[in-house]
Amino acid sequence: MADEQKIVVEVPSSSGHYSPVAAAQLSKLEEFKKGWVNAIALPDNLPDLACTLASTVAIPALLSSCWVSIPIPGFIRLGVLGVLAIAGIVVIYLRQAVPEVRDILLLRVGLVAMGVLLGI
Repeated sequence: MADEQKIVVEVPSSSGHYSPVAAAQLSKLEEFKKGWVNAIALPDNLPDLACTLASTVAIPALLSSCWVSIPIPGFIRLGVLGVLAIAGIVVIYLRQAVPEVRDILLLRVGLVAMGVLLGI
């Protein structure tokens, strides 16, 4: 028992000027870019990749098939076209603002376009 070492832990008082070591924080722009890179990146494992690619084609195909076969009122069609225009502007902005996602973004837009064409 005499050979045991004593461990001393210092606890800072709340009234003192204790400031923990802050981790290196990214700027807001870097956080924005990293968030979009993570959101647009393809999954690492094969089952998730297959599901993602299939849904990227199938969902636009289903929506474009409904677009041509179901009678939809004109104001709804106009609203959908407006949303698509805004989405296109966001894609163009992301392509310019975050160069790391250009290739994946092009692949995803191409798969969506293929799905739209398959649905028509």
